[in-house]
Amino acid sequence: MRGLAERRFTPFDRRSLGLAFILVILPNALFLATMPFYIAERLLSPLLYLAAGLLALALPRWTAWPLFLGAAVIDLGLIVAIAFHLPIATAVDSLRFMATIDPAASAFYIFIAAAVAASALLAAWLTIRHRSSLRGASPTPAALLAFALVLLDYKVNLPYTETGTAAPFESAVGKAGLTADAVAGQGHNLLIVMVEGMGAFAEPRDRALVSRSLERLASRGGYDYETGTTLYSGSTTAAESRELCGRRADYLHYLTPGDYDCLPRRLAGRGYDTVAYHGFTAQMFSRDAWYPRIGFARSHFEPDIRRDHPAMVPSHCGSVFDGLCDDELARVVRAELLAPSDRPKLVYWLTLNSHIPFVPKQGGRLDCLSDAPRIDNETVCQLSGYWADIFDRVAAIAADPALPPTDILLVGDHHTPLWERSAKSKFRLGEVDWFLLRHKPRPPL
Repeated sequence: MRGLAERRFTPFDRRSLGLAFILVILPNALFLATMPFYIAERLLSPLLYLAAGLLALALPRWTAWPLFLGAAVIDLGLIVAIAFHLPIATAVDSLRFMATIDPAASAFYIFIAAAVAASALLAAWLTIRHRSSLRGASPTPAALLAFALVLLDYKVNLPYTETGTAAPFESAVGKAGLTADAVAGQGHNLLIVMVEGMGAFAEPRDRALVSRSLERLASRGGYDYETGTTLYSGSTTAAESRELCGRRADYLHYLTPGDYDCLPRRLAGRGYDTVAYHGFTAQMFSRDAWYPRIGFARSHFEPDIRRDHPAMVPSHCGSVFDGLCDDELARVVRAELLAPSDRPKLVYWLTLNSHIPFVPKQGGRLDCLSDAPRIDNETVCQLSGYWADIFDRVAAIAADPALPPTDILLVGDHHTPLWERSAKSKFRLGEVDWFLLRHKPRPPL
């Protein structure tokens, strides 16, 4: 009896350690190897693979394949959702927009998806192959190891992914005092540029490199220049709700039919023409449905902008998010602001090309591919080059002597979703930068 008892209680024998390797080490090996350099928060993933393996041993052999592949799909989904600040409900609903993007256009995305799927399939194959032996193994080492990986992920990655959702609500529009009453009281046009993926720079020097053209313009007179940071939570549509509607929500909130009390609607009620521009499809996040509900009288997206302004937007930009080029769309925004009108305008422009993953640009004023780049991390330098181009185009619009009196706000949507730790450290967590050019009346002659 004593020998039988000893054989029954062997939680760390060879079979049990083999079970831990197949169900925990193997599916997580890629992320363990790259964890010192890259961020991929996947807090629940080790437990998902463990559960998939234990279920596969209890159920018929064939179930190992869908169980492990299902865990891999959820694993990838968690990585993307957390990186892009998508709440679970928003992430699940976003699956219906997959047809509007092309994930296969990114070699990085293909590699990660293939590696995760391959490790999951290998774990499934080994579970089936060694099924008889593994069914007699103790799950204790595997469970301890899985929980250890959860704790490691929490310790190492959470500081890079916190978004401050418990912090008080703020917005750049609110901090700049751009209420409907204040804007309408001045009678100025208002241009709001939501800059995709622009967080808050950790270094003032890097920030100044991007905003240099605005500062130079303001120094010549005509505009007061203000800048600051604001807290954020959520993804891009949450940022749109933050700045345009002054509330913590995302596009799901505005899908219910109705008229929402947002800045565009308030300005429309005060006689403003309210116009929105975005260089991607209207179907992404149902912007064609909810933009009118928050008060935009006219909304323009890639297909109709190409149709109406073919000479201004002849090119394509992006990979996964293939759409208009922001450099070219700036011409359309400029033409909108310069067009004769008997009403002041609110023009809203959501940029596109700096969406992760982005296509590296050749050249640019930050010299990112030279021996002396202006920002020492190449990824951040390239992204900042995109943002600097936007700022330069906006400064050119503001400098046009034909432009009617216009206040201009540029603001980031959310923290920059970077995978590299060295790149992520270039930004301050939980905040985005904003920049304001406030039109100064000319002194009377």
